[in-house]
Amino acid sequence: MSSWLDAGKARLPEIRAFAKRFPFAILPVGSTEQHGPHLPLNTDTLIAERIAMETAKRSVGLVLPAMPVGYAWVWRDIPGTVTLRFDSYMQFIRDVAESLERWGVKAVFIISGHGSNPQPIKHAVRELIHEKLGIKVLFDVYAGLDQMLAEADSKRWQPEIHAEEIETSMMLAIAPDLVRMDLAEADYPPLPADYAKSELSMGHIMRSGVFGDPRPATAEKGRRWIDIAADKSAALWLAYLARHGLYDGAES
Repeated sequence: MSSWLDAGKARLPEIRAFAKRFPFAILPVGSTEQHGPHLPLNTDTLIAERIAMETAKRSVGLVLPAMPVGYAWVWRDIPGTVTLRFDSYMQFIRDVAESLERWGVKAVFIISGHGSNPQPIKHAVRELIHEKLGIKVLFDVYAGLDQMLAEADSKRWQPEIHAEEIETSMMLAIAPDLVRMDLAEADYPPLPADYAKSELSMGHIMRSGVFGDPRPATAEKGRRWIDIAADKSAALWLAYLARHGLYDGAES
């Protein structure tokens, strides 16, 4: 039996057999939000889904269907945005963890393609799951981002990335038919001194919706960066499972 399985395409007998041997799940979480004039609203979800799948192939886990709604407070007034409140997202994570635990999952790795999701996820793990449920929860977003930024040909908009070279490259590798490179333009909105220290967010200061320069993006870069993220995520996940004595790399 393979040590990974796409739950969205599996049937009950397969799920039962897999979870009995490998009681581990990987949950990709994304967002529904603007990504400038050239990328679709489901960019973060598609990226999370691909990284989760590639991570599972390098490690172990039942890859759950991606959650397409995230904590997107920063874009809440921008058309196309669907967001959960912070406390709602925390409760969602807690409910997922409880649901998985009820049918035997011992650990779940939440892989986010959206930068704001880890905030409520972290607090859910600390306040609603740890020492309250038996399941172990690991989370991460864009593993290997520092390496990607070092390899990118464009200048980074500080302090975030959004709809720029990295995300655009990944989307060219994942779903090139959804990318309009003819509409891709660089945009570096001015950064106010109180950004992220007050109510000011990306949504308040956005112009085109792009933060950086997507024009140097290529599918080749996207494939490499997806591989980097998956390699680092897999290593993190396997080390986490080993630390808790749950999996040593051998089939149980």
